[in-house]
Amino acid sequence: MTMFLYPEQTICSNVTYGLLSTTFFANKKSLRDLSGHTVIIVTDELANDNLSRAAADIILRRGCKNIVFCGESSEEMQDIFDQEDREINGFNDITGYEDFAITRRFEYIEDLPEEISMCWGDVLVLCSNMSLLRECQRIVAEEMN
Repeated sequence: MTMFLYPEQTICSNVTYGLLSTTFFANKKSLRDLSGHTVIIVTDELANDNLSRAAADIILRRGCKNIVFCGESSEEMQDIFDQEDREINGFNDITGYEDFAITRRFEYIEDLPEEISMCWGDVLVLCSNMSLLRECQRIVAEEMN
């Protein structure tokens, strides 16, 4: 008989943190292909519309198909990403989307470790400001201890 043991709570060790900006992607050669990533966007304020659309464009064009949102502006950001996804991947009236990203939201930043534990592959956590990024890192680090 073969037995497998799975820990109750596993935090993905391959988590990258960054600020939600287009310059973040320009400086990270390892993030040219996001097809194996889950991108989690934590935002308390909505960046200007052009920056949000540019970030959505970069993330989606680099192949990310799993995007999760949290924070006070998560609904607005999800709408922007969904609109950008429709523009990039198109919509066919007969068959629907040809290829699309899955987007969803979670309510509380304290649930970030649980969300990360459910991700397959690498995780990229993007925050709208530095204090929020530090808070995310602290919450995840506490869960690991």
